[in-house]
Amino acid sequence: MSQNIEVEPTEPAKRADRYYGAVLVLLAVISAVAPLFAEATLGWTLLLAGLIGLTWLVLDRTPQGQLAAIGWCVVALALGLHLVFHILLDVIPLGLALAGGFVLLGVAEILFGLERYAHSNGAKIAMVVGGAAAIAFGGSIPVVWPAIPNWAGGVTMGVMFAAFGVALELGAARRRATATS
Repeated sequence: MSQNIEVEPTEPAKRADRYYGAVLVLLAVISAVAPLFAEATLGWTLLLAGLIGLTWLVLDRTPQGQLAAIGWCVVALALGLHLVFHILLDVIPLGLALAGGFVLLGVAEILFGLERYAHSNGAKIAMVVGGAAAIAFGGSIPVVWPAIPNWAGGVTMGVMFAAFGVALELGAARRRATATS
């Protein structure tokens, strides 16, 4: 019989959640206003989200959802490196990397939301919406590749980053309100 133990995050962990949430919302805005689905915009926002996310993980050691968060950050970083610096482009075709990467990002985002925010419906719903957007985009790539609409990548990144960022903000605010009660 397994027991689910809630661990109250430290104040630095809550601050890390709030800062990373703000960064993700900013990246969402950048992605959404990008005029075209451009490999460079997509790659750099994923690369930044992954790098800053790894820093966030060093500060936020809350065990709930930690494995999913590590997975999300590593996949974002790897996909960003693949798109920006064309690492392994001759080994992994771009369409396959995008499809697999976005599906993995979506699954990790949903798992993180369900594990970390079991008691916060707003944050959990935001994470599921963001994850579902990533999975839908990743799943559609094999069907429409290479004729992906110019706006699809920016919208997907915007929804995915905004949902993750809003969930972090909601979760940090909820944990702050619970701690002061």
